[in-house]
Parts: sequence; structure tokens; C-alpha cells
Amino acid sequence: MMKNNYIGNAAYCYANSAAMLLASIGEKVEPGLLEVVGGFSLGAFLAPNNILFFDNCSLSPDFAVTKALNILGFTVKEVAYDRGSRMPLDELTASLSKGPVMVGPLNMGKLNYNPNYKALEGSDHYVLLLDLEGEELLLHDPAGFPNVYLGLEQLEEAWRTEFPWSEKVYRSWHQPERVEHPDRAEIDHRACVWFRSSLIEQNKDKVNGGRTGAAAIMRKSEQIRLGELSDNEWAHYVYFTLPVGARRAEDYRLFFEKINPALSALKHTQSLQMGACQSRLVSRNWDEAGRWMSELAETEARLEAEIMKMKFD
Repeated sequence: MMKNNYIGNAAYCYANSAAMLLASIGEKVEPGLLEVVGGFSLGAFLAPNNILFFDNCSLSPDFAVTKALNILGFTVKEVAYDRGSRMPLDELTASLSKGPVMVGPLNMGKLNYNPNYKALEGSDHYVLLLDLEGEELLLHDPAGFPNVYLGLEQLEEAWRTEFPWSEKVYRSWHQPERVEHPDRAEIDHRACVWFRSSLIEQNKDKVNGGRTGAAAIMRKSEQIRLGELSDNEWAHYVYFTLPVGARRAEDYRLFFEKINPALSALKHTQSLQMGACQSRLVSRNWDEAGRWMSELAETEARLEAEIMKMKFD
């Protein structure tokens, strides 16, 4: 089957925001590369609410941002505060005086420049703050809103929201600096070492009754075949998890193309399966959607085995 690179929208909020942060110091890094080398989007797990995510439950987007930057040769100042703290306005103001500041996770339900914000309550998001103008912040939101304004009160509400996978609140990244110039071979090596070690960490969770990896996907496929999805869970898969998963898989395909053709092919297969499953779910063809999800589980098992086979000098 012909392969063609996807160019278009994707829910890459933290990768896009990090790419914009690097661009502020004249560094051009593709969001897809940041998304891949951070390693967050490898694996799968069933959350305690029984919703499936295609990412690494032993990591978080917060950790992946800094990890990706480090692998690519950058340092960055990352700051976060204990839950219950007050918004660090003075610190934020001082940081903005030196350049843009990436912040998140934010509660999208408080970002009222987005005309659909009320429907997005509870969804996490990352943006790049550009300037503080009185009681408003000028920012770039990678969800399609450049140079929009958000009041300080709304920022505080969004930024103090507690997400279960993020230990602290008011997290920010600023003043990135290149400290190394690794070539592509070194970046590939660092990333692959990281992929294997993070997968080992994720696999420790297999003792929790098959809630990670291929087993988690297979469990969800059985539920889908029976049509036992709430409207909210259905929306989670058709609007977010499967589309962004397919995009991530395509970026991994490109990353592995020259260094591990077997992994590249498996990631392409995974992207095709996610797209097919999403299409069937939209039409509520439960049997076909469940079948594609079960095939996705088989591919995930093969991916995991291939990553674990990787050896490094």
C-alpha cells in the first residue's frame, strides 16, 4: 500500500507549543520530532475510569516536553508549584520579560477566546504566552488561535486545575537554550534508548490486571463489539484518541524509516488500523470497529516485542 505523509491538523498542543518556544530563540524543530522523541505517545493503557488512551501511563506530557528538549540538545527552565498554591504572577511577569513562556496543562473549559470552550471543560491543553498587557495575556494557542487574549482571572482558573497525571500546578517552561548539537544518529540513539527504558517502566503496570499495552486494547475491543460505550467515551475516541493516535503513529513511521524498517512498517500499520477503527466508530458499526481495535492490539504486541529487541552499544 502506498505511503503518503500526512499534513494537516492534529491535537499536538504540547509539541506545537514547545516548537514555538524553540522558534523564539531561532531554533526550527518540527513538532512531529518533539512528539516522537519525548516517548509519551508509545504504548496504551486503560485509565481507572476504563477509558483507553494510546500513550505511556508511566509518563506524562509534562515530563515528555522536557525529555524531548534534552534529547535534542536543549536545556529549559521548568517551574511548577504545589497544589493549592496561588498563581505565581510576579514570577510569570519576570519570565515573560525575557521571552515567551509555555504553560500547561490548562483546563480548556476556561479558555474563553475559544468559541467552543464550554464544551471542552476538563480537557487538558498547552499554549505559549507572549506578553502581559495589563490584565490580559497575549498568547498563541496551537489549537487554531494565534495572537488571542486571555484575562488573568481566566488563566488562573485554567492553570490551577488539577489533572491526575500532573503532580503539580502552574507548570511553565521558558528560556530554552541549546547546550549541545547532537547529530541525527545521536538523537536516534538517545531516543531509542529512552523508548525501551520507558516501555520497561510501563510494563511494570501489567500486574494491574492487563490494563496496559496490547491487553488493554483487546479488552476495549471486546467492549466496543458489544456497543457498550457511553456518548462521552465514543466522542473521546472519534474526536481525539484515534485521530491523534494515527497522526502520532505516522510520525513514528517516519522516525523509524531509516533506523528500524520493521518498526516503521508496524507504526504505519497501526496508523491505518486507528483510522479504520475511527471511521467505523463514527458510523457506530460496533462489530467492525471492534475488529479493527483487536487488530490494533495484535500490532501493539508486535511493536512492543520489536522495541524490546533493540540493542545498544
